[in-house]
Amino acid sequence: MSDYSQYLPFSQRPRRDESNVTNNWAKHTGSVLLETADVLNELPPSSWRNPTLRPDTTVRQVVGELLWLLSSTRRERAASAIGGFFREGKLPAAAAAARINEAAEAPPDKLVARVRELAADSLTGSATRSMRELATAVVVAYEISEATRSAITVDPIASGAVALARSLSAPLPIRAVVKERSLVATDADWVVGSGSKIEATAGAIVLFLYGRHGFPAAGG
Repeated sequence: MSDYSQYLPFSQRPRRDESNVTNNWAKHTGSVLLETADVLNELPPSSWRNPTLRPDTTVRQVVGELLWLLSSTRRERAASAIGGFFREGKLPAAAAAARINEAAEAPPDKLVARVRELAADSLTGSATRSMRELATAVVVAYEISEATRSAITVDPIASGAVALARSLSAPLPIRAVVKERSLVATDADWVVGSGSKIEATAGAIVLFLYGRHGFPAAGG
């Protein structure tokens, strides 16, 4: 299986020759955003109200969250107390929730257009995207896919790098699982963790690592 450590930020990779490695995840982020926009564009109006795996959070709110997180500065996220809630799958603080809801108030076609704009900015090289931003796009894509029963294609390099990075920085209970088990992506040719194998889809593994649902069922 692929060595995804080469795609991690410099601080998290084994020491090696880094001369040909970039820490800009823009193109991978753009590809995920474009796939997500294509799926959102086909949703009937009712599906935008579908609940996601997080309590009291609809597809529409998740899209608003995506737009806010990828458009705001680090200082803006900190001021809105938005930094940590996304990673743990918790509800945002009131200030952050207000900003997310404001971003999600636009009509669906406007929201899709904005996601496409962010994708274009990433794919054309006019934006720099970090691992955090790639993870935001990947997790939201899987959340929308789960909530709408739609297939969103995520490149194995993107899903594998996000899973590996998260396995090194997740809360202790999740890291303890990864220490004892190997989570094998049945549809993406990557594995994180060590120990006895559990096979599941890349989406199920990523959503588990980000606290969106429980331990992935074998083959799930």
